[in-house]
Amino acid sequence: KGKGKGKDGDLDGGPVGPVVQRCDEEQLGRHCEVRKAHGAAITCLCMTPEAIYTGSQDKSLKRWKPAKSEGGQYTLTPELTVPLPDSCFSLLFNGGWLFCGLWSGQIQAFSQEGMQLELKGHSRRVNSLLIHQNVLISGGNDREVKLWQYDAGTKTFNCTHTVSDSMPGPISKLHVLGEQLFVGGMNGVAVVNLTDLKVTKLLPPTKPVADMLEFQGHIIVAYTEGSLRIFDGEGNLKSETKPLAAGPILTLAGLESGPRVLCGHTRGQVSTIALPNFEFRTHFQALDGYKVESITCAGHDGIFLLGSQDGSLQLWQRVGA
Repeated sequence: KGKGKGKDGDLDGGPVGPVVQRCDEEQLGRHCEVRKAHGAAITCLCMTPEAIYTGSQDKSLKRWKPAKSEGGQYTLTPELTVPLPDSCFSLLFNGGWLFCGLWSGQIQAFSQEGMQLELKGHSRRVNSLLIHQNVLISGGNDREVKLWQYDAGTKTFNCTHTVSDSMPGPISKLHVLGEQLFVGGMNGVAVVNLTDLKVTKLLPPTKPVADMLEFQGHIIVAYTEGSLRIFDGEGNLKSETKPLAAGPILTLAGLESGPRVLCGHTRGQVSTIALPNFEFRTHFQALDGYKVESITCAGHDGIFLLGSQDGSLQLWQRVGA
């Protein structure tokens, strides 16, 4: 069957070993796997107190209900499938709204009251969405960051500002820390001052950014080649790692149990890094050579979800102290 390798054998990743359902070294165990939860890659995940949402390249959004059996095993049951006009690449749930960033550049918004809106402005894939002080901020492959505000009178989201100067190429990830917006893209990270929307710094290296994660007032940046850097809120470099043994990184998540940074890799491995000392712990083979496209953490009980390139969905838990 087709594995997560390109025509050229993909970027160098760690050797693909047998898939494991537990990683005792880190007290990690898999509760369940929904094979082919989607017909294509699960590119994004988000969790609300009530449900789990998955967005996929199969042009659908699904809602899942977690349930715990008497034996303590979690299961995931599909509750709802929402067809989307295009492949989904980013998800955000905030203030009763669920936002889906699509391949076309459109953002689809669903409200809990049943309203459905289309936010048109980006011309290419929307990779990152966040809300800061009631403003929706989006970043896409069109090398633009857009700010949107909801108008309760007209019941629409209006694009109020577009930032395109000094952007680091196609944008993969956005994160707000203090008064700064960190913009990760094909050519590294740009720091934008939110008061005047001007770029104040470009942080080396000028390498493609896979993901960003906040921890104790710092930003952890993962580069697609497999290395990580930690910057403070002003963009000063505090620490860096060599590329991880499992190879190129696609996604990051912060697990409150440990705490740990979880890194999803191109060949199905997940690496764990201990915080706050930022020490590599181990990596384990979660998927059978497929890319770990997305990871999200529940924020409690050491629970996290993995979305696979082949459309499968896994629920894991870290039980140890």
